[in-house]
Amino acid sequence: MPDRLAVPVREAEVVADVDVCVAGGGPAGLGAALAAARLGARVCLLERHAFLGGNFTAASVGTVCGLYVSEGDSFSYVTRGIAEEVAEALKAQGSAFGPMPFKGTAVLLYVPWAAKRLFDHLATDEERITLFLHALVADVVRDGDRLEAVVVATKRGPQAVRARTFVDATGDADLVVHAGAPWTIGDAGQRQYASMQFVMQHVDVGAAMAAGLDTLGKLIADHGGHLSRDSGAVLPTLRPGEVIGAMTRVRAADGGPLDVTDLAQATYGELEGRRLAEEAAAFLIEHMPGFDDAFLADTAPTLGVRETRRAVGEYVLTGDDVSGLARFDDAVAAGAWPREYHVTGRSTEYVSLPEGGWYQVPLRSLRPRGLANVWVAGRCISADHDALASTRVMAPSMALGQAAGTAAALGARGDGSVASVQASLKEQGAFLG
Repeated sequence: MPDRLAVPVREAEVVADVDVCVAGGGPAGLGAALAAARLGARVCLLERHAFLGGNFTAASVGTVCGLYVSEGDSFSYVTRGIAEEVAEALKAQGSAFGPMPFKGTAVLLYVPWAAKRLFDHLATDEERITLFLHALVADVVRDGDRLEAVVVATKRGPQAVRARTFVDATGDADLVVHAGAPWTIGDAGQRQYASMQFVMQHVDVGAAMAAGLDTLGKLIADHGGHLSRDSGAVLPTLRPGEVIGAMTRVRAADGGPLDVTDLAQATYGELEGRRLAEEAAAFLIEHMPGFDDAFLADTAPTLGVRETRRAVGEYVLTGDDVSGLARFDDAVAAGAWPREYHVTGRSTEYVSLPEGGWYQVPLRSLRPRGLANVWVAGRCISADHDALASTRVMAPSMALGQAAGTAAALGARGDGSVASVQASLKEQGAFLG
């Protein structure tokens, strides 16, 4: 048993007392905070990084997945509402381009810096949102089946946000875990690997794009046996000479997937991710057309994490639900992204949905068991490993956040029924099916 140390009891200053507290400012948390505030709730949004966006910005993913569903030769939004609003805002300022066809659906290319500033504006322009950055969730205060407050670690010691309702959009189910509610995490064979994106500059983007993904795949097959993945992509950022490299698979020291809730594994993963990015960039310079004069400019601020802890909710969404295009009476979001797996060897596997098909996510998957005033959103919803392979990507996460924020705002004023949540989401322009 590990050595244990008693930590003295401390008081936490209450720095906000609001209707809705949203923990986590990634795509899900941003969607939740905006939805709740626009419904008139006083919202406190907590984010551990120095900026909002999560994998959108901190991991510099470079593509928004899950926005679209195919309609023959064209694509339409399946995640509307706030997800569509964000996509169209980025496109309007020349910082995104899409839909770009991919795996039977499509993605949106975007500039991470532009998304970072857009999220700044969206959060601070909404007067009902109180934003705290550098606020790491450290604990909760629970009374029976209700949370009373979230405690965050700060330079001044523990501080607290008191609220009537809460949204756990931490990605790691931090509120659920600290509250002692049921949660789960996949074992080594049932958890996805992380990645480290990297930025290269002085690239002849035209030559690189003309060569295409097929050329990159063949080059990796012929010369890249040492790389962590057998495939990948270089994604133009729409800025001259700049691309994002998506070519790494970050493993733990034992070769399995990381558990980034473990301090030692998280540290190892960040260091290993930068090593792998450097290795992949050197490969591109040596072998890929358009990279002769390129250089590695930077890596993403943090790893792109795909899977950690998940809440156990009133309903566990399954991979069969996703592939079977499930419909639910209490649906609050829809998705159409294939089941995408980064789990074995060096390959990425995709299980496509039926052409033009989409599935629904029920409100019950956003309700953790044992907690009456908490909703979850993003990659920590109540879903199994196979369903999460589709729902975890950024556009569905934002739609799920919008649903959770709506439910929390309505719940804070005593009307969180399924019918009320669905009616409000439809008024906001969300697509439920």
